[in-house]
Amino acid sequence: MPTNLNNSFTKIKKAIFKAFKTGGGSSRLQSEKTKVELVAELPPPNPIQLKKNSQTNSPTNPSTRSAKQKIRQELNQLFTQILIEELGDTTANASTLQVEGFFITQEGLQVFYHLLEAEQIKVYLHLLELAQPDHALWEKPKFITTIGEIKAGWQFQQLSKIDGQYLAIWHSPLLGSKEIKYPQYLIKNEIELKHEPQVLYKPAGNPVLKPNAANSWEAFCTFNPAAVYAANKVHLLYRAQGYDYVSQIGYACSDDGLTINERLNQPAYRPTQRFEGSTMPLGNPKNNFVSGGGCGGCEDPRATIIGNRLYMTYVAFDGWNPPRIALTSIALTDFLDHNFLWEKPVLISKPGVVDKSAVIFPEKINDKYVIMHRIFPNILIDFVDSLNFDGRTYLNGEHKISPRSREWWDSRKIGAGAPPLKTKEGWLLIYQAVDDKDASEYKVGAMLLDLNDPTKVLYRSAKPILEPGEDYENYGFKPGIVYPCGAVIKNDTLFVYYGGADSYVCVATTPLTQFLDNLKTTGFAHLEPSMLGLNPT
Repeated sequence: MPTNLNNSFTKIKKAIFKAFKTGGGSSRLQSEKTKVELVAELPPPNPIQLKKNSQTNSPTNPSTRSAKQKIRQELNQLFTQILIEELGDTTANASTLQVEGFFITQEGLQVFYHLLEAEQIKVYLHLLELAQPDHALWEKPKFITTIGEIKAGWQFQQLSKIDGQYLAIWHSPLLGSKEIKYPQYLIKNEIELKHEPQVLYKPAGNPVLKPNAANSWEAFCTFNPAAVYAANKVHLLYRAQGYDYVSQIGYACSDDGLTINERLNQPAYRPTQRFEGSTMPLGNPKNNFVSGGGCGGCEDPRATIIGNRLYMTYVAFDGWNPPRIALTSIALTDFLDHNFLWEKPVLISKPGVVDKSAVIFPEKINDKYVIMHRIFPNILIDFVDSLNFDGRTYLNGEHKISPRSREWWDSRKIGAGAPPLKTKEGWLLIYQAVDDKDASEYKVGAMLLDLNDPTKVLYRSAKPILEPGEDYENYGFKPGIVYPCGAVIKNDTLFVYYGGADSYVCVATTPLTQFLDNLKTTGFAHLEPSMLGLNPT
């Protein structure tokens, strides 16, 4: 920033703070409870608007009001110069760009302005650093709304903040005055919903499985369970680690889905292949590929029953190289008898690529098997002719479902959690996600996919259905984690099985029919103003 502008800003900033403080005006720095915040008025509002504002504003000394107005105008002129330089666009100049006003927030300086573009008046918002206003905190301005056509002669009158809403008054000699509510979800970087999504219930018996010190292979942590429902029982295949940090897979089952009735003392599946680290030196725990503290082995299983076989996908990690997806299977009768005669595992993802979270649909769709997997940041979908992979043919990621924009809770990365469950409303996919605004937590959502084309998302959680809030989700190897790997439907109840804090096996439930109805009401694949409680302008 030029020295004269910087000095000017410092001087004016001190003056505006003083004017706010002594003149009975308001500032977010002065009070978070203030209900009305006036900003620059260019040109001054007409008597109709002044009368309207007098209903909400407290009396102010005329000389003080005049001083504040002058300071705002000077600041707006300064912000205009900064924005023109920041935008670096020949179409943005003093005649086409006008600052409407600014707000001092904890994040920085919110500066609202409008541009004349393609015969339209368009409103934008930019966030500048308070201490150094020529530094933009956002990569680019946010488009807020279109006011109307230039030929209608629209003139900006006033911008106010009332009860947390940004309200602008515009006047046209042809069309009269109008008050416009600037969309809050765009300004706040998050979605505000008209209806609240249904969340899953966490039973008091959680966690259902904890590390077992009596068995060395699962003494450190037990988490991320696959789940299938067969022979009137819920069967869990969970990731376990001892203090050698090698991941193996344990087995437990439940009659009611909530209480464990049987838990085996030996692993149901052990690492036996070089790509699982069985014949390699123990991996480095500081390796960038390490997850859940594992230095190698078989991680994060998912299980699907197709016909008379149970198929299990898992993350195969040798402790050194990028983790890959492995696939094995077992006759369902052998599995139920605990006769764990698994087929030799085979790698189905490409070498040199971190690929995880693979799930198999429980039936063919259009005569193809469907497999979901995750390469950052997307859920990938493949249609294959056979599940008998040869170790040389790999998933290609033919289709994808992506994270949403930063306004959403699942904006950084997403992955399939449990294998999709078939319902009358569509394929129910429980998925895990991380928010770009806070990458420290994993949360859980749901999607409904088209029964005949699972690449088509019909409905998608507007907010998480499961978040880390309990002690067993926040006190463990990795706090703030809820990571689903299994789900079943039993007596019209949805059971979701997940890892808590990379340390425990947990379950959450909800009535299925009610959950699906709610998802259809509150979830959506595309943003629609009516779903956000907004009135399109």
